[in-house]
Amino acid sequence: MRKTLLLLLIGTSLAVYSQKTDLATVNTVKPKNGQKMAFEAAYKVHVAKFHKGDEKISVYEILSGENTGYYHLVNSGRSYSDFDKERPDAAAHSLDLDKTFFPLLEDTKNGTYRYMDSLSLRPDTTASAFVVTVNHLKLGLVAADYRRELARGAKIASTMTSGFMSTISTSFFEQIWDGSDQVTVSIRNLKGGFKELEPPTTPAPAGGPTFRELYEKAYGGTAWDDRIKLLDGAVVKTEQYIMKLRKDLSSQ
Repeated sequence: MRKTLLLLLIGTSLAVYSQKTDLATVNTVKPKNGQKMAFEAAYKVHVAKFHKGDEKISVYEILSGENTGYYHLVNSGRSYSDFDKERPDAAAHSLDLDKTFFPLLEDTKNGTYRYMDSLSLRPDTTASAFVVTVNHLKLGLVAADYRRELARGAKIASTMTSGFMSTISTSFFEQIWDGSDQVTVSIRNLKGGFKELEPPTTPAPAGGPTFRELYEKAYGGTAWDDRIKLLDGAVVKTEQYIMKLRKDLSSQ
């Protein structure tokens, strides 16, 4: 039985967007025990045959957390009107999935996400390794207030020329059609691979003003206190894990 649950997607496949194509559908699947290599072989053939052009798929493998061993199958750059369309080869596509794909799976999950450019930080960074942070927001939270603070933070961080915030790249998404469970996804794009997560061996040199100093200069000290209060109280649950891009399983 298929479940509707939290799924993730990532920045490199969503780096270039117009206003009307900022959606992505994601299927997250887990092969049965002992079927990992069979699944990869079958899906590689399926992607080569059915996922070209507008139907391209990017595949990511989860490497940590409770969903270790799952794969994210991401179809990005979509618009709302795309949900009205049916593939011309829909019958053949579905039949191939039924014969070669679903029999190898233990679990499937699905979801739709919207990319938020104003909440992202240097999202054009190309990477194949990622840290994913998923936040479940408090029921009844005013999403506009939360977005405003995240947008302010991204704007300030984008101007920094020293310190940790001056080097990182993140892509931000909101899950849509998620009912009462408001979900946001922030993905750190590790251009240099997972080695970027190693702690520095030498202290960072003294640089310019801190993030807080820049924020208070732009919005005032009271606004900083309000920001901390809002962000601290907004999140009910946080999940985090690492994943990697599987170019060999993705559309070529």
